[in-house]
Amino acid sequence: MTKTLDELRKAEARYQRAFRRAEQAREARNAAVQVARAAGWTDARIAEAIGLTRSRVGQIAKVA
Repeated sequence: MTKTLDELRKAEARYQRAFRRAEQAREARNAAVQVARAAGWTDARIAEAIGLTRSRVGQIAKVA
């Protein structure tokens, strides 16, 4: 039982680390979208550059 508990805790710790890294990457991407828009890039140009849809770029810009 202790081995199972240890494995569960390790798995949760790995998940939490991955989640934090993903959250940081999302925040960096969103900031980059804002910088590109401030530089005059259109949502279409940003979308093409990063592989998202134009509407998703617009959503990111609204939230960020």
